Amino acid sequence: MIYKLIRWTRQIRAWFFGNKNEEGRFVIIRLAEPIDPLIFRDKLLPLCYDYNPLSVAYRGQLFTVRRAVPGGHQYHLRLYLDRITGHFEVDWFADEKAHNKGIDLRPLTREEIKEIKGAL
Repeated sequence: MIYKLIRWTRQIRAWFFGNKNEEGRFVIIRLAEPIDPLIFRDKLLPLCYDYNPLSVAYRGQLFTVRRAVPGGHQYHLRLYLDRITGHFEVDWFADEKAHNKGIDLRPLTREEIKEIKGAL
């Protein structure tokens, strides 16, 4: 039941927020063919990424994972049919206001992207 509720609220958030184009600046990987969302998650588990049920879902987004890091920050990845996006930001659980204001929000570095590509 809880997963149905989470899925339903994600659909509502996609309807309200799904037209945002901000994700375009965070593309880290272009996909030649789609990745199954569960395989995507499983391959990133060794890097301590896991499903992120509370993030805003954009239109076309298939799945999302996050990895919390010390200092109240997180890495956040989104999977689409043709791309993967990712960014580093304040963890919502650590500071909701700073997260919502985009404080410390930045694209991933080459080294961070290389680590993710290596896992996939």
